[in-house]
Amino acid sequence: MWNLARKILLHDRIKFAVAAAGVSISVMLVLVQIGLYLGFMQNASNLIDHSHADVWVMGEGNENFDFAGPIDERAYYKVASTPGVARAERMILAFGQYRLADGGQQGVQVVGLEPGGRLLTPWHVVAGDPARIHEPGKIAVDTSEFGKLKIDAIGARREISGARAEVVALTKGIRSFTTSPFVFTNLDSARAYTNFPADKLTYVLVQAEPGVDPAALARDLDALPHLDAYTTPQLSIRARHYWSSRTGVGAGFFTTAALGIIVGLVVVGQILYNGTLEHLREYGTLKAMGARNSAIVRVILYQAIISAVVGFVFGGGLAVLSRLAMTKANLTVLLTPNLVAVTAVLTLVMCCAASMLSVIKVLRLDPASVFKG
Repeated sequence: MWNLARKILLHDRIKFAVAAAGVSISVMLVLVQIGLYLGFMQNASNLIDHSHADVWVMGEGNENFDFAGPIDERAYYKVASTPGVARAERMILAFGQYRLADGGQQGVQVVGLEPGGRLLTPWHVVAGDPARIHEPGKIAVDTSEFGKLKIDAIGARREISGARAEVVALTKGIRSFTTSPFVFTNLDSARAYTNFPADKLTYVLVQAEPGVDPAALARDLDALPHLDAYTTPQLSIRARHYWSSRTGVGAGFFTTAALGIIVGLVVVGQILYNGTLEHLREYGTLKAMGARNSAIVRVILYQAIISAVVGFVFGGGLAVLSRLAMTKANLTVLLTPNLVAVTAVLTLVMCCAASMLSVIKVLRLDPASVFKG
C-alpha cells in the first residue's frame, strides 16, 4: 500500500510539488512566527532569568518589569533585615538618553548594579572586564547593539543624559524587549544617567538563607508596607505575560501561525481530493477485487504522510534560512527542540486531517460504479 500511495502521489509531480510547497510554507510560518514570539519573550525576562536572586522586591502595584516605579532606599534596609534573607542587593532599572557620535540620541535601558554584587552581573562577556563597571562612569554594552549605539570597540566614550560614559566591557546576546539597548553600570552612575534621586531605587534582589523556601520568604517580604515580592520564576512569568497579553504580541504571532496552518490544510486537502477524484476508478476496482476500506484509507493517509514529511523537511530548511536572515536584522528566532517536535506532529496531523475529504469520498464509493458507462 505504501508503494501504491507513492506512485499515485508522484503520478502528477506538479501537483505533488504544489502540495509540498503548501506544507512547506505552513511549516515555515509556524516555526518562524512562534520562534520570533519565543525570542521576544526571552528578551522580556532576560535580566530576571539570568539573575541569581531567589526573590525580587519592588514597589507596590507595579505591573511592568521594565517601567517599574522607584521605591525609597529605606525599603532596602527593611528587606535586608528580614529573617531568612542571606543577602540583599539594590538595583536601578530606568531609561536614559545616549548621545551618539554624530550628535543624535538613542534611548537606552540603564541597569544599575550594586558594587561588588553577585546576584546580577553582565553575562556572556566577550571582551573587557565587567568588574570595571563599578568604577565611576564605566559601562558595559552588547555587541548586537553596535548599530544603534554606533560604537565598535572597548574604550569608546560617549554621554548618557549629559554624564560621561566609557565602554569597558562587551557582552553578546543580551537584548531587551523594549528594543532600547541595555547599559550595565554601577548605582551612582545609573542615577546620573537616568536622573534618579540619590535615595531611590527600582528593585531589591534577595538571596534566601540555606534551607529557607523562596516562596515563603517572598510572602514575608510581600507583607512589608508598600512593597510587592515575587520569586524569580514568578516574576519571569509575570514579565512575559505582560508583554504577551497586554500588548497583543502573543495574539498577533499565534494568529499568523494559525493562518499558516489553514493555508497548508487547504492546499493539501485540495491536492489530495483532486488526486482521489482522478484515481476514483482505480480505487473502485480495488474495492471490487475485495480490498477492504481500511486498506484504501491507508493509501490516502500514506499520501498525506509523504506530503507532511517532504513539506516539513523543506519548511524547516526555509525556517532556518529565515532565522539566519533575521539574526542579521537583530531579531531573535528561537527554534527550540520542543517547538520543532510539536510542529512536526502538528504538520502530520494537519495533512492527515486534510485527507479526510478524500477518505470520505472513497468510503462512499460503490465498487459497481466503475463498471457502469
